[in-house]
Amino acid sequence: MKVVNLKQAILQAWKERWSDYQWAINIKKNFPKGATWDYLNLAEALMEQAMIGPSPNPLILSYLKYAISSQMVSYSSVLTAISKFEDFSRELCVKSLLEIMDMFCHRLSCHGKAEECIGLCREPIPYRNLLPAKEPIHKALSKQFQAVLRKGWVDSRALHLFESLLNMGGVFWFTNNLVKELLRETQREWANRVVELLYSIFCLDTQQITLTLLGTILPNLLTDSAHWHSLADPPGKALAKLSVWCALSSYSSHHKGTFSARQRKRQREDIEDYNSLFPLDDTQPSKLMRLLSSNEDEPVALSSPDRSMSSSLSASQLHTVNMRDPLNRVLANLFLLISSILGSKMAGPHTQFVQSFMEECVECLEQGSRGSILQFMPFTMVSELVKLPALAKPKVVLAITDLTLPLGRRVAAKAISAL
Repeated sequence: MKVVNLKQAILQAWKERWSDYQWAINIKKNFPKGATWDYLNLAEALMEQAMIGPSPNPLILSYLKYAISSQMVSYSSVLTAISKFEDFSRELCVKSLLEIMDMFCHRLSCHGKAEECIGLCREPIPYRNLLPAKEPIHKALSKQFQAVLRKGWVDSRALHLFESLLNMGGVFWFTNNLVKELLRETQREWANRVVELLYSIFCLDTQQITLTLLGTILPNLLTDSAHWHSLADPPGKALAKLSVWCALSSYSSHHKGTFSARQRKRQREDIEDYNSLFPLDDTQPSKLMRLLSSNEDEPVALSSPDRSMSSSLSASQLHTVNMRDPLNRVLANLFLLISSILGSKMAGPHTQFVQSFMEECVECLEQGSRGSILQFMPFTMVSELVKLPALAKPKVVLAITDLTLPLGRRVAAKAISAL
């Protein structure tokens, strides 16, 4: 009968939105204390009420945390109550239970009988696969990813462990090691499966992982000749696909609803202004380059956070793209690197990667993906891209050039006539 009354007291506190200390005062007034309130099964009653729905009840959970902190309940009773939870598909509930165990795991000790000590050790066993393994975290990450790869999908348990490893190792360590897992796959079917799994795992922190992937990991692979062999097809093509997917996903979500009507309005600059800023032939001096290379003490009309970067963008982008935004800067720098690779005379797996990257950009654009990242591509890249057999097609030229700009139309016409 006392347990029923206890449940009623918990529900009354929840309905009236009592704070944790108000609830504790009420419990102490209405229920006599033994050594603790364990004889009432207080921890189990709180756990039962807090975990009724698909997500934990934050108010009732705060009562349990207060009871633990004020030693109203023993650690063993809390572990016993947690061990009775079996629905691991409710990941928010599981996460809350792990946080509760983390509150007192460093304080656990047992001075009772041998069987009591063994029983206390057995309580957290159902959660052993959800906690980071007692081994180097790079091995734990590799082992968990291989298990997910064999299974073919990422369940809630694996996702929780991936999140724990991400928090422990940091974004660069996490992303870099998972990219290494992708580059180890030499079979096309398995490489494509890894891309789909990694894309789902990267949703844990899409923005930061994308910035790390495009801004650090890819430039390191593309500029270091010792890593070029790892970019050969099929793992290289799979990495290009993953990179484009992450870039498009981050860009479309990051810039959703950020453009005003004034920014969307097509600008009607005169074509001669474009010619003076971005000459189509290398012999004609560039007005923009002269401005950007002027003395720092002199006033510059077209100043930007990164001048060398801005000189390679289209004229409209100089006005509409905020280069202080980290994602914009990373994308612009990546396309500048790709442009320099295409313009160099050295071919290899890294140029094959660049071709796969651009092919995936075009394919995603044709499928109607939102937020094109091709606006960061320098105009000078078009003439280099059409030299690649797979991209030497009129529809590709039309897809990768901005036809709303006079200069874009001229570049496209010149490239198509050269096919």
